[in-house]
Amino acid sequence: MTKQSWDENPRDGDTFDIVAISGTSAGALCALAAWYGLAPNSADTACGTIGKAIERLDFLWTTFAATTPVETAHNRLVAALLEWKSQGLPLPTSNPYSSAGKFGMAGLNMMGARWQYLGFTELLKDLCPDFGSIDWPRVAEADIRILAGAIEVLSGNFEVFDSNKTLEQMGLRPDGREINQYDITRWRMRRAISLEGVAASGTLPEVLPAQVIPGMVFPTCVPGRTVTRNGYYWDGLYSRNPPVRDLLDARVKDEKPDEVWIVRINPQEFHPASPNIGLEDIRDRENDLAGNLSLNQELDAIMTINQWIERYGNGRPPLDNHKIVAVRTIKMTRDTAWGLKHTSKFNRCPDYFATLREEGRTVTERWLADWRKLGKDFPRYPYDARYPEPAQTPSHGAS
Repeated sequence: MTKQSWDENPRDGDTFDIVAISGTSAGALCALAAWYGLAPNSADTACGTIGKAIERLDFLWTTFAATTPVETAHNRLVAALLEWKSQGLPLPTSNPYSSAGKFGMAGLNMMGARWQYLGFTELLKDLCPDFGSIDWPRVAEADIRILAGAIEVLSGNFEVFDSNKTLEQMGLRPDGREINQYDITRWRMRRAISLEGVAASGTLPEVLPAQVIPGMVFPTCVPGRTVTRNGYYWDGLYSRNPPVRDLLDARVKDEKPDEVWIVRINPQEFHPASPNIGLEDIRDRENDLAGNLSLNQELDAIMTINQWIERYGNGRPPLDNHKIVAVRTIKMTRDTAWGLKHTSKFNRCPDYFATLREEGRTVTERWLADWRKLGKDFPRYPYDARYPEPAQTPSHGAS
């Protein structure tokens, strides 16, 4: 909303252009919703605008929430089971590939749960009803990009579904990297963007079967030889969370972004009231660390290039194609970030979503106001990834 109001009432020409959106898991769903709204579409003239992006994001989270009586009951049951499991109660495990799991899904649908609630296929079709009518030549001109990360289970490849790859395959954009991905970067593959690719990014293996995408080309152990087979994909948490380095792979430095803004969901630091934490806190922290591992590595690569340019300049090779890129962090309030547990990521209650969205709106509006006011003095990564340390209660020992 702030972006929309700034565009309508610019102050001293100080606004920002969104040139790319990257996400993994639920972040990939958000990235797709926003990108679809921003991308020109021959079947929907409202697409290509900030207003449409906002409308699609609203649609996503309204549709994804538990709204029917059966969905509400299912959401509450899942929350109770996860709570009991976190307390160590021995419960039977479910297998998404079992017949029981498939019958369970069908049964929930028969009782009133929507397919948009039960899986990604129908949800993403409704989210992007005219995906096949995206005006790719105008997308190339508009310079708006989406990236979604996923892991290919059999090969272990870190894969990125990338709209720029789509443009390259259509001959609408040259490949700025000029790298043979079946050789040099065989473990980091780029694929054309698709609804199946975004669904793959959010496929939690303990909840849903692997997302199958047919006709995918993979390298083999023989140089120059590839094989075409079905790709089997899991959540991008296990690969790149989210893809960041690809945002800087433009051919010339003027095409690279000036800033990268990270919406950090998993807190970097952890300050429990006591070191003697329970099973839920352990699993919650494991999830934080797994989510931040690849992100921090990619951000560190950007920071290293920035440091080299500050030290040696970028007037000569190999740094002449690089520029300093500011990395900044948008994050939840400390109390929210440290108060939410891993199990909360499965909560699809509409009121819960509304609470988080309201906090997100408040935090982001304040963040953007400070960004505009402070300019180059606005905090950057890694300092802004931290929360202020909690006040220590003074000890009163004997003197």
